[in-house]
Amino acid sequence: MDAMDTIRDPSTSNASRLASPAHDPRALLNPKAAAKRGRTESTQPGDAPAEEPTEEAVGMGSLIERMHGVQHRADQPIKKQRRDPADEQADSKTTFEGAGKGTVLGEYVNEQKKLGAQESSSVVDLTADDDDDVVLVKDNGDHEVCLGKIQDALISVCMIPSPLPSGFQGSVNQWPAFKVSLRRRPAAADRLITVTDPCGRDFAYVHASLAIGLSHLMDNKLLKLRIDARLDSRRRKPGENAGSAVSMQLPLNIHLFAPRKFAKDIGRFLSHSSRQIWLRDPTINIRGIPYDNPQAIKSTVPRVQPGPSNSQPGYGFVARSVEEIRSDVISMFDSLAKSDDIPAMQQPDIIVTNLLPHQTQALHFMTSREAEDAEDKGSLWKSKLRANGERYYYNIISGQETRTQPPPTRGGILADMMGLGKTLSILSLVAATMKDASKFASKMPPQLPGSQQLIKCNSKATLLICPVSTVANWQEQVKTHVKAEAMSYYIYHGPNRIVDPKELAGYDLVISTYSVVATEHDKAASKKPLALINWFRIVLDEAHMIRSAATKQSVATCALLAQRRWAVTGTPVQNRLDDLGALIKFLRIKPFDDKGGFAQYILTPFKNADPEILPKLRILVDSITLRRLKDRIDLPPRYDQLVRLNFSSEERRLYDFFAKDTAARMASITAGRDKLAKNQMGHILRAIGRLRMICAHGAELLSNDDMKLTEGLSLDNAIELGDDDDDGEKPAISKEQAYDMLHLLRESDMHHCGICDQAIIGTNFTATAAPDTSSDDDSDVKKDTIIGFMTPCYQIVCPTCLDEFKQRMKRRAAPDCYMYCPLCDAYVRQSIFALSKEEADRDEAARQRVRSNPRLAKQLGRYGGPHTKVKVLIENLLESKAWSDAHPTEAPIKSVVFSGWTSYLDLISIALEDKGLRYARLDGTMSRKKRTAALDAFRDDHSVQVMLISITAGGLGLNLTSASRAYVMEPQYNPAAEAQAVDRVHRLGQTREVTITRFVMNDSFEGKMLELQKKKKDLADLSMNRNAKLDKEEAAKKRLADLRSLFR
Repeated sequence: MDAMDTIRDPSTSNASRLASPAHDPRALLNPKAAAKRGRTESTQPGDAPAEEPTEEAVGMGSLIERMHGVQHRADQPIKKQRRDPADEQADSKTTFEGAGKGTVLGEYVNEQKKLGAQESSSVVDLTADDDDDVVLVKDNGDHEVCLGKIQDALISVCMIPSPLPSGFQGSVNQWPAFKVSLRRRPAAADRLITVTDPCGRDFAYVHASLAIGLSHLMDNKLLKLRIDARLDSRRRKPGENAGSAVSMQLPLNIHLFAPRKFAKDIGRFLSHSSRQIWLRDPTINIRGIPYDNPQAIKSTVPRVQPGPSNSQPGYGFVARSVEEIRSDVISMFDSLAKSDDIPAMQQPDIIVTNLLPHQTQALHFMTSREAEDAEDKGSLWKSKLRANGERYYYNIISGQETRTQPPPTRGGILADMMGLGKTLSILSLVAATMKDASKFASKMPPQLPGSQQLIKCNSKATLLICPVSTVANWQEQVKTHVKAEAMSYYIYHGPNRIVDPKELAGYDLVISTYSVVATEHDKAASKKPLALINWFRIVLDEAHMIRSAATKQSVATCALLAQRRWAVTGTPVQNRLDDLGALIKFLRIKPFDDKGGFAQYILTPFKNADPEILPKLRILVDSITLRRLKDRIDLPPRYDQLVRLNFSSEERRLYDFFAKDTAARMASITAGRDKLAKNQMGHILRAIGRLRMICAHGAELLSNDDMKLTEGLSLDNAIELGDDDDDGEKPAISKEQAYDMLHLLRESDMHHCGICDQAIIGTNFTATAAPDTSSDDDSDVKKDTIIGFMTPCYQIVCPTCLDEFKQRMKRRAAPDCYMYCPLCDAYVRQSIFALSKEEADRDEAARQRVRSNPRLAKQLGRYGGPHTKVKVLIENLLESKAWSDAHPTEAPIKSVVFSGWTSYLDLISIALEDKGLRYARLDGTMSRKKRTAALDAFRDDHSVQVMLISITAGGLGLNLTSASRAYVMEPQYNPAAEAQAVDRVHRLGQTREVTITRFVMNDSFEGKMLELQKKKKDLADLSMNRNAKLDKEEAAKKRLADLRSLFR
């Protein structure tokens, strides 16, 4: 049996190991055998471990001297470095006291006399419960494994680091991500770990709490520890340059690698109560190296999550092989009920409409998901027993484990395609659980620990949150499908709504809008009853409205309390996988409901084209989602046609001019950059927007400033967004420019503050990103005169961020009253334009006058006749009218015309007026009552055969089955919004064949738009389609690689 040699030191235990497997007792007792110092060691990934000098002494005296910084008098002293007081305090307890009784060396000598020295091919064990004991154990494997990523590693930065000169340098607004090195001085008396950038400059120190533990491992060569340290990409602050002095803290990604035989030892050493250093799953590509987290069983890292529960379990991490993970995931996937296999459930008595088979299946699926079943086969948490009989639960996707059974997710995503009757399915769910709701309401409400806001009561109500355009539809659906007075409901909307939470809680169904929820979020407790109620259930209709997790309506919606949660949307993924992350956050599915967890376990592997993420993503989606296609119901056939048109010679000349100008702008803005900075989007949007507008309706959609470019201005003058020096008395941006740009930004979903990313909100704007805010007749909408500020380069700042922006302006000001814009780096006049609500209203009123009287546009000289697309549209509409006139006994053929621009609809309306075609109109400027009146007229009046609808307003929960023709005038950035709009025509209730026509101009930017749409559709199919094979790894990797461009 090997001898067990013990070294006791309360603060520097496990610091070093013997350099040779054969130990000479005489050398061990020689306190004078000092080691010679070697060069500074680097942990830069890929560096080979430094070889041990052959002349280095191996005596215990040398070991102790290295631990305590004892040095020869002849040696040159080491320069004093800045140190953390905590380190100095720790070091003061480890002074070398000699070999007498009670000292480190003395205790060792006494024990050594009793045990004797024995030869052993051993290494140090750091695993004892008392971490001060160093135990010699046998070698158990030299293969390197990844131990994981150190949680919450911080560094104290004293100088801005520099990336490798030959590598990517980032952008003017963003520092790149790059590797750094961690360094220790050999035989250093302190515990400092220096961080060195790729240029070899020391720029930071590892935080003391981590360095005290990690430095011991770095000092020990026999551990063969390898460290991969990386700085994440971060925003470059104004004035930050490589090498400049700073004082700040930054997170550092530190991944540890070591031979497998040391993994358990290192894990216990780091997790000891005196250090509490935890390892989490790796977030980098470890390139085939096995992952073996030594803390997988013992770790109990707490994760505090918001929610109504009184306590949250702590999570550890289970180390599993790739084969084990794949087996668990495939087993889980096979156990999930396929949509065809879901049993039907008898419909509630108070539902008077007969449910279709797929709706009875949906009812069963939703009631099963809401049941508190500990053995739910669809749960992502699996129960297992340890060898000692202890039960634990682990997450099959993240690998986290806990001794406490995680709470069930009582809800999910109803993602049936548009037109399958999701509204009736939700009403049936409310009806089927009314008894359970009453029991829930009788219980005491929970109180969140540390919350200043008291929950007034539990409610039996289902809170249904929807866009303002669908409120009337929900009200109509309740009247149509539910037995009279069997289900009480209340429309929580408008200035005179109920403010008493207990009164509101007494209804069975409360219908409100996203804008009302967002408006109440920042109010005093007495004015936000929605937040004072613990709801029985919250249902989000058109749930993709919260896909931007940073928006106020998303934050406010996710903050509401409820026992059960459902997200209803036909398009869970519209643009990016983050869309799905926002829904998971609302559903509170741990550990993916926070941004870091979703990024670590889903987004990062997806970006890295990890083939294992595909089945994991589908397991996550399928465990909470029910999605059926339209083949589940008998609908008339639908025909989609793409009509490619050629520009007229005049239109082609105009398009080519601006296409060249846009190409030059893009080349100038993106020169030398790997990707486009976020705050450059305003410039790119304006340039691309011109091309899209020319494709739509030529010069009529362009502003006066845009048309000036055709008068022969040079490229330099065209790009310059400020005024010339000769125009110093003129404002840097005119009122017309400001409000035209504001209108364009809002229609293009780019009307956000460049600092806080909040939308600039007014009461009478068109098609906002948070629909409802533009059309909500709620008197509580913000009424401040100033709604925002615009720079000469068309960046927007909200009133809240104005002071911060002014400070940034001062720092970037030039002597000539110009500045480099703090948001986009454009060189412009040092000024800002105040956007007032009154002026914005007047601008919108002028646009409205043109809409109500299209002839006015002609009188103002702003209309030169219909564009190529509109001419073809009119031809089609006249053909439909002719057929209707020839068949008076049949319902007329009605058509819906969709566009993303209300100004485009204005121009189309002129052409309709000229041809005597009667039409109705629906857009985001209209109140709820006007929208309802327009829909009623289109449905009931046979003479109204055309309806003009903005994509944003028309894609949200409307029923347009009275039409059988749909025309999409231009391709949209968001294909899901476009699909939603046209699916309002082809849905339950449709009795005619449906034809969808999309117009695209040949040899134009619209071709690129179609390519972008395809990529986004592929992404949505990748996450929602469960029919693909799970074992096609190479195919999966290729598909993932093709989609990575969506994350640039």
